[in-house]
Amino acid sequence: MKEFLRTMTTTWWGITLLCMICAAIWILLSALLYKCFFKRFYDILLSFLAIVIFSPLLLLLMILGAINMRGNPFFVQKRPGKRKRLSKRECARRNVSYGTYGEEKIIKLLKFRTMTNKKDSSGNLLPDEKRLNKYGKFLRSTSLDELPSLFNIFAGGLSIVGPRPLLVQYLPLYSEEQRHRHDVRPGLTGLAQVNGRNAISWDEKFKYDIKYVSRITLWSDITIILKTIGKVFKRSGISQAGQATMEYFTGNKRHNVLILSAGRRVELVNCFKTTRDKMNINGKVFCADMLETAPALQFADGKFILPRVGSDGYLEALVKICKDNEIALVVPTIDTELEILAKNKQNIEKESGAIILISDYESVAVCCDKFKTAEYFETHGFEYPKVIKQEKLKAEDCKFPLFIKPLDGSSSINAFKVNNESELKFFMNYVKKPIVQEYVSGTEYTVDCFSDFDGNIITVVPRIRLATRGGEVLKGKIDKNPVIIDNVKNLLTSFGFIGQITVQCFLTGDGTIKYIEINPRFGGGAPMSIYAGANSCENLYKLLKGEKLEYNENYEDGVVFARFDGSVRVPT
Repeated sequence: MKEFLRTMTTTWWGITLLCMICAAIWILLSALLYKCFFKRFYDILLSFLAIVIFSPLLLLLMILGAINMRGNPFFVQKRPGKRKRLSKRECARRNVSYGTYGEEKIIKLLKFRTMTNKKDSSGNLLPDEKRLNKYGKFLRSTSLDELPSLFNIFAGGLSIVGPRPLLVQYLPLYSEEQRHRHDVRPGLTGLAQVNGRNAISWDEKFKYDIKYVSRITLWSDITIILKTIGKVFKRSGISQAGQATMEYFTGNKRHNVLILSAGRRVELVNCFKTTRDKMNINGKVFCADMLETAPALQFADGKFILPRVGSDGYLEALVKICKDNEIALVVPTIDTELEILAKNKQNIEKESGAIILISDYESVAVCCDKFKTAEYFETHGFEYPKVIKQEKLKAEDCKFPLFIKPLDGSSSINAFKVNNESELKFFMNYVKKPIVQEYVSGTEYTVDCFSDFDGNIITVVPRIRLATRGGEVLKGKIDKNPVIIDNVKNLLTSFGFIGQITVQCFLTGDGTIKYIEINPRFGGGAPMSIYAGANSCENLYKLLKGEKLEYNENYEDGVVFARFDGSVRVPT
């Protein structure tokens, strides 16, 4: 035995064999005890070696970062770390079962800065994509911005492999299953990072994180590290489409939409559904109407019957529908519901948790009263068909043709051209609450506009009304007229609308823009602008997800749309 040991420790082949046996034992122990001991051991060892080896590069990037970022080259942010199991005593105190996890330990994540601190004229930070300069993009694409996190690994807040640490504000938004990603230390890289990084959805990211937590092995970590190296060289999955990195996580709340007084708005319902499916939104499109025979109800994911707008129980029924069905957004479509929704907006939103897509009551009240609308146009310097006062209508110098319509009308119902005095007398008795204006000729436009929830203008789409029927547009042509766009933007800014706004105006022969009316809701022809690329449904879903929007004119110009009717069988 002594001779064997002497041979093993003195001959080259014996030493080699002994080393191989020790290495095999070490690897076996590492594999068996990896999760409880060796994972942390390798984190300390490898992070220390990496800090020593990359120290010249770290110093160089500190200097370059200070120059390019004009200040502190480091980015420090609080992130949730590992949560520990509660002790028996603590479980007893909280009256929970033994083995329950406690709160996450908050760590300070250290990285190199990749975005500047540029601000707008109001002192607010610009969007991420505008603060991400070329130097920052280089750091992210090569993952060099992660090098300072080696100190987090050495200190114990981070691991080399594990679920990536996300924002602290996400903590209340997680489901109990998603919180299991914090049962282990967060990692510099992880299973989600090698399977799409920032380019995959939140659902996919969480599934990969939970899968990793449920099965941590030495071999899986080695595989992830090797794949990460490949991803770094390929520079893939760095950001999600339209984002500097990835969109904000808004929780697991379903983005359900409720379209009120749906009636014949089949196009609008389908636009929401198509957009939802294209964006992979978790939510349904519901419709409500007072009549079970409303065609749009048959195309919705769910339908509700509401009392007549303004009647007893209307608001209570609306709130109940929103609460029972997790409605995120309520979309009005007819004029008669605008004032009551605007007046009760805060209470409805507070009780239901849904957002009502309606502007403030003062603005809506102006739009719903044609006299107030005309007065607003005059006060703020916008051209409009002059209102003919009652005393002028009896005068001999009254100039025909004129135009008469109801004071609170919509959809061109009971709106008529008046050619002579006898017609005027007839229509004054026929039309309820009439308003008489000068007759305007020229090219008639409908302008579909969209503003975010803060009143910032996102899209303005003028379209020429080529043919109408009963006030509803049948044919329209998108006309990206810069004069109309700029003028309408001034009008919207003066009001401060939110959501969808429909503006009616004429472009007269002398180039004057004369406004007819403003409807703070989706117009019947709004799908034309949506099809052209100014997708208000997409904008609304993005706002619900917490994304920021910017003004754009990214829609087709000159395209012509023709609308048609269809039939659908109503269940009886």
